[in-house]
Amino acid sequence: MKLGNDTARRPQLIIFCGLPGSGKTTLARQLEQEIGAFRLNIDEWVAALGVDFWDDEFRHRLDRRLYEYGLKLLELGQSIILEDGTWTRAERDELREVARKLGATIEIHYFDLSFDELWRRLALRNATGAPDTVPITKEILEKCWRRFERPNKAELTQFDSSIIHT
Repeated sequence: MKLGNDTARRPQLIIFCGLPGSGKTTLARQLEQEIGAFRLNIDEWVAALGVDFWDDEFRHRLDRRLYEYGLKLLELGQSIILEDGTWTRAERDELREVARKLGATIEIHYFDLSFDELWRRLALRNATGAPDTVPITKEILEKCWRRFERPNKAELTQFDSSIIHT
């Protein structure tokens, strides 16, 4: 992966919007290789640091720190991928506003899968014990499903580009 300032193009902020099991990490890893963007994933950091996945206070502090780090990378001209789901409209609006101020282009990938498909994928992932992943029960997925603010067409048009994955 090549880091650095590429003055021939503007840095790109790629935001992933989706629930657990939707395929965010799989696609983010592909894009990381294809376009040389720096990928930020909280779950992988938590796993690498050996911290409890459900320590909300630590996750919040780490999230803020990685966000600041990502903004610094954008400021330096490095494209980044934020793959942690951006579940709320306010979160996506803030990211878009800050990235525009930094001169970055903003692309959103919205992962729009049914509850049943998400649960099918998570059950398989839980059974295999994939590394750097949070084990998600059906009850946790139900809570996530209720909290998730899905972007509508009007919101998606506010990004430089939007891709919907079904």
